[in-house]
Amino acid sequence: MTRTRTNALGRASTPRLRAALARTRTNALGRAGAPRRPARAGALAGRALGRAGSALVLAAAVALAGAPGAAAVDEITTQDYVGPLGVANEAAAGYTGQGVNIAVIDGPTDTTMPELAGADITVKPMCDYTPTPDSRTHATTIVSILAARGYGVARGAHITNYSAPADEDTNKSDCAAVGVDDTINAAVADGARVISISLGGGKIGDGERQAIAGAVARGVVVVVSTGNKGVQDASDSLASVNGTVGVGASDAAGRIQSFSNYGRGLAVMAPGDRITEHDFATGQTMVSSGTSYATPIVAGFVAVAMQRWPQASGNQIVQSLVATATTGPTGQPLISPHGLDTTDPAQYPDTNPLMDKFPGTQPSAQTVADYADGLLATETVFANDPSYTYRGTDPAIITAHPDRTALGTSPRYHKPPEQ
Repeated sequence: MTRTRTNALGRASTPRLRAALARTRTNALGRAGAPRRPARAGALAGRALGRAGSALVLAAAVALAGAPGAAAVDEITTQDYVGPLGVANEAAAGYTGQGVNIAVIDGPTDTTMPELAGADITVKPMCDYTPTPDSRTHATTIVSILAARGYGVARGAHITNYSAPADEDTNKSDCAAVGVDDTINAAVADGARVISISLGGGKIGDGERQAIAGAVARGVVVVVSTGNKGVQDASDSLASVNGTVGVGASDAAGRIQSFSNYGRGLAVMAPGDRITEHDFATGQTMVSSGTSYATPIVAGFVAVAMQRWPQASGNQIVQSLVATATTGPTGQPLISPHGLDTTDPAQYPDTNPLMDKFPGTQPSAQTVADYADGLLATETVFANDPSYTYRGTDPAIITAHPDRTALGTSPRYHKPPEQ
């Protein structure tokens, strides 16, 4: 039995992004209404996850990965976007994101779902907690859009699901010291080339901004949902951060959905309408809509483009994503899988084209360049990114962080002079 979801817009219940992140889902009609269950707000709070923390994540993965469903469930075999976006044709041609690591930051995926059979998925809880059925539903849907054997956009990629709790999840006292910035840093340290984040809500702090700067500096493409408030450039959306690929939701005709946020933070739209998913609270399937679901579609096609054009950098793939997008009937850019397939990204500059979405805000292009060259010297980067090494010559920084310094080794010092 399939029903239509009538969940309200996910909205954080606390004012800080690090304290609360809402899963960006709305109802199938694109309207906010009274929630059937509490609106999803992910509790991602706190400081850096070091390498020791990463080891704990691996140990805890067994507890949450593939949490069993109540009973055998029917396989979801397709989605409405498969035909219009040419997903089956891509897979038949061997373009499945093979060899690309994709990170998904969300709740925990239930890997026992039949459509995920054979998929290369690792679930890494960022802390110890008990997820609700709603958390499992949202995360499983996001990962399935990437990896499901019948409709996964990047079914050949390796998916790592970094699991963190939502507001309604329980037994999460262990999670007070884990932030979304820590999760991004962990994904980058683990070798992710694409990060998919269907979260929003709350104030975006320096930690999140510098984590995104670090990801971009290392060539990682960060794909985020714009959010479901139907407003222009919501300040609590990660799409408002320079360098991120903000994804809005379109309908079957390519029009922007009424609930989808829009504006300078929107880089591209993808279908976010009538997504069939397993509802772990009822054991039924339901139909949902939201920018949450458009986001992994874009992340998946970015991974496919990385496989298709292995010589291209992450920045060049983003350049191609933006340059090949078509214009929808309501004026917003629509993802063009065909354009990504047939356009060599090597023709574009190796710079992120989304670094100036919001001039005067961080991260700037200069901050990303300083990060890449080991010349960023903020306390936030030292506190939040355990892999960061300062490569400059500032005596004060060297004195404060002697174990995190490689004196004078920045590549900027060794570049040949411009002609």
